[in-house]
Amino acid sequence: MALRVRLFVSHLLISALVIGTCVGFVGLLWYRPPLAQIEGIFAILFVMACVDVGAGPLCTLVAASPKKTRNELTRDLAIIGGVQLLALGYAMYTTCIARPAFIVYGEGRFVITHANDLRAEELAKAANAEYSKPPLLGPKYVALKFPEDPGEVNKILQATLSGGPAIKEMPRFYQPWPQGAADIREKAKSLASLPAQSPLREAAMKILDANGASAGDALVAPISGKVAQGTVLVRNSDLSILGIIPYLAP
Repeated sequence: MALRVRLFVSHLLISALVIGTCVGFVGLLWYRPPLAQIEGIFAILFVMACVDVGAGPLCTLVAASPKKTRNELTRDLAIIGGVQLLALGYAMYTTCIARPAFIVYGEGRFVITHANDLRAEELAKAANAEYSKPPLLGPKYVALKFPEDPGEVNKILQATLSGGPAIKEMPRFYQPWPQGAADIREKAKSLASLPAQSPLREAAMKILDANGASAGDALVAPISGKVAQGTVLVRNSDLSILGIIPYLAP
């Protein structure tokens, strides 16, 4: 029993350290708060942590019999660890390919484009090399430059309805933020126009205070994630992004 408990505790601590590092990496780099909330990644990370941290050590507790020879015990623990690492690697891979790549502004609102939304043929058409591949160190803000030819816009719309990529998934129309986003001043709401006691305004004021900005110099625009909505807080004077707030009533 002492052997079982010792190996179980050791495996549990190692698993918690490895899984905790991976979850922290995902949550702080690819899904920086509050993107994790509006993207619904919390449930996935929770399941990943519970399965990997719990299942491996429990298997070790069962397999660590003192009746086994050292070679048998080493073999069984290696198999358990290998399966656990494969499961973790698959979870990290699927999380990586579905990570937020670009936060795209267009027509008064933001949408999140994910790495697996971006087709290779569209990435190859990017006019800016910076947008020819999904960023690895967290999503980038960009603004859409819509085609001036209405015929081209209609062609893209028809292709989208037929299963093709949407314009937000076409990096050739991306511009660095805030270039091309001046219309947000007309299409977004002024924070000062919201009721003084509204939850959204109260949450926004905390961000503004941290950035030395005022309510009179702040705009709010909606953002859509995979499972929820939110609000992007933008400084009116220079259009810098101040933060994202998960959905709160205005």
